[in-house]
Amino acid sequence: MRVFSVTVGRRPAPRLGRVTPTHKMPDEAAARRQATIVEINNALCVARCSAQLAGMETREFVVRELMLTVLQQIDRAAAGVRRL
Repeated sequence: MRVFSVTVGRRPAPRLGRVTPTHKMPDEAAARRQATIVEINNALCVARCSAQLAGMETREFVVRELMLTVLQQIDRAAAGVRRL
């Protein structure tokens, strides 16, 4: 290994100690877990939107009530995923 000396004026510059990294590499398992949570949340949002559209297209009371129940359960599942 070749060492280059740096001079300031006529004197050698002070040497710096070892530098520790300021950025910590992300944990692979945590990143994979976070990606899974985001993917599940996105799927729940799509399901909610689809159920809402389906409920708006029908005039039958029973179907609308079932769609409201589906929406409530999707919202509950999405809230659970966000808490992870």
